[in-house]
Amino acid sequence: MVLKSPFKIIWLFLLTLPYSQENIWKNAEDFIQSYFEPEEFHSANYVQRIRIIPNGSDENWQQKIQLENDSFQMGWRMDKSSSTEFPQNRKGYLFVQANQYNIIIGNARIQTGNSLLFGSDYNSIKSFGNLLSPGKIRWKILPYLGSETSSNPTGIFILKKTNRTNYYMGVETSAVSSGVYFTGKSLDGMLVGVLPKEGSFALSLSYHLKNNFVQFSGETAIKSNKVAQYFQLFSNSKDIIWLGQFRLLPNSWETVSGRPATGFGKTSNETGVLISVRKKINRFTVYGWADMYWELQNEFSLPVRSGDDFLTGFLYRKKGVVTLELKARRKTIVELFNDNSIYNLQLNKKYYYTFTMKNFIVLKWKSIHLIPSNDSGQLIQLQSLKYQKGKWSGVVGAVYFNTDNWDSRLYLIEPGLKGEFRIQPYFLEGISIYSKVNWKINDSNSLSFRYSTQRKKEISEKWKPEMGLQLDIVF
Repeated sequence: MVLKSPFKIIWLFLLTLPYSQENIWKNAEDFIQSYFEPEEFHSANYVQRIRIIPNGSDENWQQKIQLENDSFQMGWRMDKSSSTEFPQNRKGYLFVQANQYNIIIGNARIQTGNSLLFGSDYNSIKSFGNLLSPGKIRWKILPYLGSETSSNPTGIFILKKTNRTNYYMGVETSAVSSGVYFTGKSLDGMLVGVLPKEGSFALSLSYHLKNNFVQFSGETAIKSNKVAQYFQLFSNSKDIIWLGQFRLLPNSWETVSGRPATGFGKTSNETGVLISVRKKINRFTVYGWADMYWELQNEFSLPVRSGDDFLTGFLYRKKGVVTLELKARRKTIVELFNDNSIYNLQLNKKYYYTFTMKNFIVLKWKSIHLIPSNDSGQLIQLQSLKYQKGKWSGVVGAVYFNTDNWDSRLYLIEPGLKGEFRIQPYFLEGISIYSKVNWKINDSNSLSFRYSTQRKKEISEKWKPEMGLQLDIVF
């Protein structure tokens, strides 16, 4: 089935309304796009989302339905491409409340402690706006309709909550797990155990000590005679926010689901230290971090690799008038370089500079410079602020980019459909134009549409349009 006109798109949308495909962190060289769905919460009795994304001669469909009342919730998600016979992703759940117990049957999201056993697929992104996030120990067990590549578990999960203690037990085809979480005035504690069908028993202890000055948290996990560790010490003051973290991830460490919350996206064979700070003085905010890591061992018995990530930033914000932000960042990876079968350690550095101004428009300039290759790249983004008139709202923007190659690519976050997070890589030289429009049909229902097109000079290609259409029904 091929959509050849806007009228056919709308006609198929209204009559068939099936599925969509959503792959997380796709090979950007092939697809030049990546996005995931942030977690969403609904308070309505019925929610349905239908999304269609044409892709050349193919269409990707998604249908998501959630139904709930006072005693139960149900959810279903299906993703399908018109070029395939069967759906790529089918997930669902039933959530039942009975006295003090909550029961999840089907797909769930489990996140405990610092994610050494159970984690999120997306919690490795540092942000100056939430510097204390790595210090939090999490107890999150919820129904979840994840994307095709998400690693959320599937089974039966029984939860019980009392005044200060939470309990859970999960039974999957591949493992049995259970945990308890105690919250107190000055101490929170968490114990989680996993017994897999194949492999070794895993045990995790998380803790959070609180007082009026500083807080201390961490997680210690044991699996296959290996110990993984997180320690965090962070501030308890709003005047200046700071955090220090130590992490140890043994070689070949594997989580049950998700990934540990590291700053470099690694899940094993790493020891690292993170220090971050943010200070606000009237309308000015100064922030920064230093993140350093080292491999524990090299698989070929060669010198170990290491790396660091240093960032400093300055923010000025006058509410309702203007926002100015300037950031400088350096990322270094020390790795082995093969020179005629002779291995030498080489420092590969990336320097990033970003300037952002928000007034009646958003103006952003980004630059990257690589050493020792001396490759570089720049981009300029112009985007409108959110425009709203009556039931209509939207944004429009354009990007000019010019980089030497794929290695010197730059990223931007473009507006996506509701529940969609789009991270776009830009490389070589070209122009990209994008827009998103939302029509609020009534207080509960909305129809949204996004359109973007891009052209690159070096490839001498035509404009490459991409669009997405989504209907949200809530009642």
